[in-house]
Amino acid sequence: MRPQTVVFSMNRYIQQHIRFQKRRFTKLGRGIQIASFPVLFIGFFLFAPAWWAHQQISMPMGLDEATGRCLGVTITALGGALYLWTIALFAKAQGTQVPIAPTQRLVTSGPYAVSRNPMLTSAITMVCGGGVALDSWSFMAGGLVIPTAYLVYIRVVEERELEARFGEEYFSYKRSTPFIMPRLGF
Repeated sequence: MRPQTVVFSMNRYIQQHIRFQKRRFTKLGRGIQIASFPVLFIGFFLFAPAWWAHQQISMPMGLDEATGRCLGVTITALGGALYLWTIALFAKAQGTQVPIAPTQRLVTSGPYAVSRNPMLTSAITMVCGGGVALDSWSFMAGGLVIPTAYLVYIRVVEERELEARFGEEYFSYKRSTPFIMPRLGF
């Protein structure tokens, strides 16, 4: 496939994606998406592959059991709290975390003020916490496969779609806010 064909196909996909996103959802429809997506995403796309890897390959971290569990549960809970915060902000902006029913306004407050993708940061944090709680590098590695692939999707598709939908507002936000990891200004 020629590079021009790939670019044309990507642009066409993004334009179709934007048209599809302009559909309006009822409050009930949005509510169902807001409630069901975290279960599917966290359960099937994070923890199922992580658990499978943990069961297939033993790669212990060597942590003390009590320390690992306590630390791991704390890390997972912090990631979960961040995830819930991002969902609440999306709901407030009349959208969902589901790419086909996005927010109607650009969300730049709360954790989005320090990272353009805090939802993904929260998912990575939850997986890492689960790995620590189970004393398992394999859980962590298996659980990071989907978020890593999703990072590529965000860069290739979602960012271009946000540029097309929000224009200069998004370009300005993109210039001032890190992609995934907040800048620590100590």
